[in-house]
Amino acid sequence: MTGARERVVRGGLLFFALVSAGLGVVILAVPEWFFSLSWVNLGMQYNPHLLLDYGAMNLALAVPLAASAVVASPAAVRSGTASYAVWSVAHLVIHLRYRAHLTAHTSAVNANLLLVILAVGAVISLILFLLSLPDWDGRPKEEVAED
Repeated sequence: MTGARERVVRGGLLFFALVSAGLGVVILAVPEWFFSLSWVNLGMQYNPHLLLDYGAMNLALAVPLAASAVVASPAAVRSGTASYAVWSVAHLVIHLRYRAHLTAHTSAVNANLLLVILAVGAVISLILFLLSLPDWDGRPKEEVAED
């Protein structure tokens, strides 16, 4: 991977690393505030252990994402983009599954905004993963092998 495609993928990895780190720090620092957001708590009982685990997981995810962007070896980039794609698609599916519960506990605007943000993250992470594949750009495999 070279040139503009590499810069896009590495930039995407760094962006997702910053999002994960930021989310993790906020959740670990002020878990009650984060849980008080209507599109987070969904009317459920507060579970500090589970929420702190989620914050720690987000903070931990930032490490391999940033390392993938810095190291930029093909295997590191593919594993970084794939791990975030799995996470973001699963997260979107979970929220789609609980959409009725979501709309019952927050405004339709907040529910739809959350789903759009999660969908955009899933699509971007999948595109970054595809861009990290050596033959995704449409060139013959012989040309890719010469890179």
